[in-house]
Amino acid sequence: MKHFSFLFIGASVAALSFPALAQDVAPPQAETDMADNYGGDIIVTAQKTSEKLSKAPVAISVVSQDSLNRQGVDSAAALTSTVPGLQSSQNGFAIRGIGSNNSFSGYSTVATQIDGIYDPSAAVLTLGLFDLGSVEVLRGPQGTVYGRNATAGVVNINTADPGKDLGFNADIQYGRFNEVRARAAVDLPISDAFALRIAAYRQVDDGFEGKYGARQNYNKTDQAGLRVNSILRLGDSLTWRLSLNYGENKGTIPLTYMRSRNVYPDANIAAGTFGPIQTIYDEVVNPGQDLVTDNQMDLKYYAARSRLTWQATDALSLTYLAGYSVLKNNGVDAATGVFTQQNINRRTETQSHEVNVNYNAGRFDLVLGGFLYQDKQPSGTRLLHAGDTAPAPFGSILNAAGIAKVAGTGNNITTISGVDVVTSYRGQGTKSQAVFGQGTYELAPGLKILGGVRSTWEQVNQRNIELVCPGDTITLENITPTTCPGIPFVYALTDDTNRPEAKFSNVSWKAGVNYELTPETLAYASVGTGFRGGGLEATGNAPEFREYQPETVTNYEIGVRSSLMGGKLYLAATAFNMDYKDLQVSSIVLNPLTNQVSAVTTNAATARLRGIELEAIIRPTSNDRISGFVSYLDAKIRSFPTASDNLNSGSGNYNGVTGAFGNLPLPTNVVRDVSGNELPNAPKWSARVSYAHIFDLGGAGSLTPSVDFYVQSRTFSDIQNYAQSRRASYTKTDLNLRYETEDGQLSITGFVNNLEDERVANNLVTVWSSTTANYDPPRTYGVRLGMQF
Repeated sequence: MKHFSFLFIGASVAALSFPALAQDVAPPQAETDMADNYGGDIIVTAQKTSEKLSKAPVAISVVSQDSLNRQGVDSAAALTSTVPGLQSSQNGFAIRGIGSNNSFSGYSTVATQIDGIYDPSAAVLTLGLFDLGSVEVLRGPQGTVYGRNATAGVVNINTADPGKDLGFNADIQYGRFNEVRARAAVDLPISDAFALRIAAYRQVDDGFEGKYGARQNYNKTDQAGLRVNSILRLGDSLTWRLSLNYGENKGTIPLTYMRSRNVYPDANIAAGTFGPIQTIYDEVVNPGQDLVTDNQMDLKYYAARSRLTWQATDALSLTYLAGYSVLKNNGVDAATGVFTQQNINRRTETQSHEVNVNYNAGRFDLVLGGFLYQDKQPSGTRLLHAGDTAPAPFGSILNAAGIAKVAGTGNNITTISGVDVVTSYRGQGTKSQAVFGQGTYELAPGLKILGGVRSTWEQVNQRNIELVCPGDTITLENITPTTCPGIPFVYALTDDTNRPEAKFSNVSWKAGVNYELTPETLAYASVGTGFRGGGLEATGNAPEFREYQPETVTNYEIGVRSSLMGGKLYLAATAFNMDYKDLQVSSIVLNPLTNQVSAVTTNAATARLRGIELEAIIRPTSNDRISGFVSYLDAKIRSFPTASDNLNSGSGNYNGVTGAFGNLPLPTNVVRDVSGNELPNAPKWSARVSYAHIFDLGGAGSLTPSVDFYVQSRTFSDIQNYAQSRRASYTKTDLNLRYETEDGQLSITGFVNNLEDERVANNLVTVWSSTTANYDPPRTYGVRLGMQF
């Protein structure tokens, strides 16, 4: 927090010196649950122009802060299941089955925007969500107005604006696992022209999983946040909004379980053959997890976001939006007992500048813009302890060689140290420039056509140094960029600090037609494209895994939006078909240059997604609220005959040892035809229904019970659709009981989240020896006291 004064001054200077453009209106706000009060008249800015939700010709859902409270959502990563098609992935979100299972390279397919500013880091999603105006989730490619890395959709997180009146609201929550969460916000209208909103957040708990040798429990929460939002009105036509943010996360990582292990009872070790596989489903904590001592994250995040809007005339507005952020990572990202990733002073910087011109007159609406963006990692180090495993009976060879870290006996797996990989960052990152325009024209009363185009140019560099040394030889104390401690050699050393940048370009477009069937009902049809940027990977990889190209998508969509019964009923239906080309796929492959496995990204797949999404909000009486959605999704790989087959590929470390015993090596880098397989994180069916009823107690206040119920069908966690990485269908029920005084100033809420106590895996990884898993929180419950004045 001591850096906040410096951040405020620096951000103010930056905002004035480098204005960049954004939306022509403020993000939608929600003093109460917007969706609860009225669905169709919510104002959204999803297409960078203001419009009613019921008149927006795009697949969009809006979630308010009150809805997040009811469902126990404290972080962006926990937003999944709140709207149709939204799931989590390794480097952010997945929408309609499109996401990434590799957190090491590439950008998310879902662009996360905070107050209109793109943020590429998945780590930011682990920070707390607090004091929001709304969250908008757009499904499908948003290639024209948002551009890069929005092939699956966009998540817009809009923080709350300062209020016009002096006000204060706060709540404190106590729950299971000794959770304590406190939030507070104050509105300070300094003058008619200047207002502040200061919000703060703190949350801690003991963690819902044990230590197992570490210094702290796993899955422990320890977060804090501070935000200062201001609005300055410079005359009648000029408005400047500035948001200064600080966040930190010193919680702990999830505990890793071995969900199942594989055994090859008929293996012929001498001949180098597997024989039939048997999978034993007997979940235990992952072998070696008890050897992990450090499991703490250490993230600090600073961000300044500025929006300067000039309403030149009633029809013309210009908006400048600028953003700058710094993410400092000095903690542990993962520690499974076999694999550990640690960061030492790793720094990620982003800045963006955008200019938008909005013109709305008569039959013609138009938004034009230009965009500049850069992210880079100028300094810091990542240390990977990349161990390896072997199933029975092959683990016996590693045991006999004396290199086992955890020596498996019987049907248990064996682990070894593998290699240590040190990546020293020297400016790795991406620059992007774009120009875009999108407009609508009313051909006849109620009939509009839409067209848009965006041209993007990107430059990507891989400026770092990568060192590979024998496993468990490097520590935080003896680490260096270029030498292995205590030995006169290295396994591999690549210096990419002067590597030429790669250049990519793309033109995305959108065309559509909208027609008001009645004043209350809009029908639309559109076709649009999007792209996800290409990238570079280390030159220490095999040649075919050193660069990957952009992925592209074409989306065909039709929809209907209705606001009926005087606004008491909102209905939305969307049908879509998405065709992907050069889909970026993450795989684990054996690197022949180091004889170790590496996580790489390739362009090898085409995919087809189609489905239907239905949403409804209804207020049959002033005291009743019902809302929900149903989603059907058919998401499949169309063609990918050469996917990596991790389950049936032997280990390079094993093959490097078994020859000394006179045995033939096992096959490695086996490929598998996954054409026709389901995409990961893509439930065929998912649905949510929410109901609340307000019991009026007269002068004694009100009592509001509510229930939120979510269900989804089974999914796979990988494109290979291994039986071992299949997630079963599940349900999740959240209950709330809220008492509020008559004046609304005091409230008390009791809650239960995940009533079923379902154990839901959020990350499954299958290799030849076993399948590992992390899990969402179990049942939680507690009480929350709130006040507002």
